[in-house]
Amino acid sequence: MEAMAGIQAIKEMMSQKTPVEVIEGDGDNTVISRIENELGVRIKKKLDRNHCVKNVTKHLYDLKNSKAAKISNQVIQHFTKCIKYIFAKNQGDPDGMRENLEALVPHQFGDHTKCVPRFCGYKRRPAQTYLHRSLPYKTSLSDPVLKEKLDKIFEPVIAKATLYSDLGSSQACEHANRAVSLRAPKHLHYGESQSLDFRVKATAACMNEGRKYLPEVDKFDVILRCLLSFVQFPVVSFDHFLQLIFEN
Repeated sequence: MEAMAGIQAIKEMMSQKTPVEVIEGDGDNTVISRIENELGVRIKKKLDRNHCVKNVTKHLYDLKNSKAAKISNQVIQHFTKCIKYIFAKNQGDPDGMRENLEALVPHQFGDHTKCVPRFCGYKRRPAQTYLHRSLPYKTSLSDPVLKEKLDKIFEPVIAKATLYSDLGSSQACEHANRAVSLRAPKHLHYGESQSLDFRVKATAACMNEGRKYLPEVDKFDVILRCLLSFVQFPVVSFDHFLQLIFEN
């Protein structure tokens, strides 16, 4: 369904002569493949930053649930924060992205040989005792089994460092989906009613015009009712009819 929606959107923009060079989304390449096969168009795809962070976090929680190594929620939250920071600070810098990702796991275990001063407090202040402010007891991790598991989790992440250095954001689309779901919840069946059309259009009006669309709709409704009344019951002059409209 997502691929069909993507193809339909590209077709509409091509019919309007709107160039499409990049689309943003998760790691699923189905949309790109179908666009190239069915429309004969080559489009670059950017990974969504939030999806990339969530994928890494999911693997960390899977590691915790598997009990193959001991890892707490605090450690997982710390790694999530570090990943977000690395992704944010190395956009457009694939070499810097790779260096920071390679240094991430060793840094948490007290090995700072791959760290750079820009991201490592130990390298900036080697004479002072370095504390991990977000790790348990503010000390480095020490479990060799955990380190081995973390290296395996971050190995494919490091391999995609160049791809992660040019991330996009589908937050606007997620916001639109959320806004529509507030007016047309999925657990309620609006698909076969005229109500769905009004609810989706109301969402689009709110996103494009802001909440001021409500008084504008009300004003249009007043004008329409006055016009229908004048057509059906022309008991007032046309000048008086215009006066009623502009007063409202």
